[in-house]
Amino acid sequence: MTRCAAAFLALLAFAAPARAADYDNFIAVNGAGLRPFAKDIGGLLGAASNHTARSLGFSGFDMGFRSAIQLKPSSGNNVLPSERAFGFNYFQAEIGMPYRIDGFVRAGGDDGLVVSAAGLRYGLRAISDQPYYMHAMLEAFGSLAAHKHFYARHFGANLRLSMNLKFAALYAGAGLDNTVLTVQNASDAGLVGKNVNTAEPRWFAGLKKKVRYGYFSAGYAEAHGRGIVEGALGLRF
Repeated sequence: MTRCAAAFLALLAFAAPARAADYDNFIAVNGAGLRPFAKDIGGLLGAASNHTARSLGFSGFDMGFRSAIQLKPSSGNNVLPSERAFGFNYFQAEIGMPYRIDGFVRAGGDDGLVVSAAGLRYGLRAISDQPYYMHAMLEAFGSLAAHKHFYARHFGANLRLSMNLKFAALYAGAGLDNTVLTVQNASDAGLVGKNVNTAEPRWFAGLKKKVRYGYFSAGYAEAHGRGIVEGALGLRF
């Protein structure tokens, strides 16, 4: 059963390219489509950043693949196909520092869109692996998504809770995605250089399962009225 679940998560982690978005269509965007598009990009940049509220601890590390897939674009997003899922894959590396502070970097993207991010986390409670112990964590990170037709700057903040159960660790929390989208190229010359700023809440929940030296996780997030599926597969020490 565990092997089947791990295989499913591995498939999920690489599902986004199979549903690749065509960001070159941004060249034909109109003014009304900018804000919905910015919300969709911001939600994906904020998703799948973590799968537990437990700090790594000094010299601990975590590395692996992350995937965030939005089930369909927002209403009014005229850049992406209206009924097609789309998302990002990332490779993420994390390191534990003193005082329950963790740092992380990640990079990825899809279809000519290059994404990079870095952030910090702070564990609000002492580290414990006892069953039913509740961890709490604050997270803050910045991201940049760059394409030849546009780029987006993103700041995300999360409050995350997690609890160890006998079969898995459950997590849940809330976050905020602030995104600034800048138009670089568009058929409508009046849009070139235009900035659109969005700020949207995000809610999420999921579970993480350890497998030998690694783990896999699966979760679901709700942002700007759209569902986002999160997945992770990696090593954690």
